[in-house]
Amino acid sequence: MKRIIFLASIATLLASCTALIEKDAFLDSLPRPSNVVFSDDFESGLGKWNIGNGSWITSTPGSGGLAMQSPTSTGIATFSIATASIIDLAGKTGCILEYDTRYLLKGVSGVSANVLFGTQKVGTLKDTTGLSDISSATAFVHRKAALPTNGSGRVSFVTTVTNDTTGYADLRVDNVVVSCNGTTSAATTLVDENFEVSAANWSLQSPWALNAGSGVGGSTSLNAPWNGGATFTSFATYSPTINLTNRSGCLLTYYYGYNSNDGAGSMSLEWNSKTIWAKTAGATITGNVDIYLTAFEDTATNSLQFRCLDANWLTGGVQCTIDQVKLTCQQ
Repeated sequence: MKRIIFLASIATLLASCTALIEKDAFLDSLPRPSNVVFSDDFESGLGKWNIGNGSWITSTPGSGGLAMQSPTSTGIATFSIATASIIDLAGKTGCILEYDTRYLLKGVSGVSANVLFGTQKVGTLKDTTGLSDISSATAFVHRKAALPTNGSGRVSFVTTVTNDTTGYADLRVDNVVVSCNGTTSAATTLVDENFEVSAANWSLQSPWALNAGSGVGGSTSLNAPWNGGATFTSFATYSPTINLTNRSGCLLTYYYGYNSNDGAGSMSLEWNSKTIWAKTAGATITGNVDIYLTAFEDTATNSLQFRCLDANWLTGGVQCTIDQVKLTCQQ
C-alpha cells in the first residue's frame, strides 16, 4: 500500500513539474518588455518620418547600410524632418535619444544643424553664428542626449543652409533609438565661473581684465574695454583642460555684452580653435547664450577662449564682456 501511495506521489510531482516546464516555455515564448520606445535604422526608407521641408533621402554610406541624408539648396533655406509619431514618455524615466551621425557643416554664418525633442533643443552640431567648419572627418560618431521625464514630442533634425557650394550642411543620421528605464546620472558641472572672487582659471590678454559693474546686474565680469589708441585681437582663455570623454548633452551657457560703433570689430567664442559663435559689425547688444557642444563630445582635450577684435579703433572702438560661464554635461 505504501508503495502505491509513493508511486502516486511521484506521478503527481512529475505532472506538476511538467506543467511548470510548459508554463515556463509559454512565458519564454511571449515578447519581453522592451526599454526601446522608438528605433529606426533607415534600411526600409523614411516610412517612420514626416518631412517638414526639403528633399530628405536615404543614401550610402551609413553607419551600417543606409542613412538618412539632409537636403541641399542653391539659396538660403531651412530643412526639417520629424518622427511621424509623437513619442510619449509619460510614466517613463531615464529616457535617452541615441543616434549615429556623420556631418560636414560649412563655416558660414547661417549654416546650422540641430536636434530637437518637441520644441526643446537637445543637441547642436553647429550654431548658426559659427564661422568654422564642423566635421566628423567622414566618420560616423555616436551621440546621445537625455530626454525629459514624462515628456512628449517628436524627434526632429533641422538644418539651415545659405547655398549648396560654400554654405551647405551635409548631415547624415543612422540608427536612431529612444530608450527608457536606463540609469542616467545628474548633470556634472565642469566649468562654473561668475568672476566675483577672481579670474584665477583664466589667462587674460590685455585689454581683457576683471571689471566691477560690467557683468550681470552690475556684477564683476571679464571685460575688454575700448583700447583708445590701438587696434587689438585679444583672448580670454580658460586655462584648465576640459575633458568630455564619456559625457553627453554638454551645454555651455554664458552672458555676453558687445559694443561696436562700426563694422570693423567682432566678438567670438573659440572652442578647440574653432569659431562656434560670433557677433560682428556695428551693434550694442547683450544677451545669454546656450550652446550644446554635441560635435565635440567624447573628446578628452578641449580648449575654451573668448576673442575680442577691434580692427579700426579710429572710427569707434569695440568693447566685449563675458560673465556667468557654465558648462554642464550628463555623465
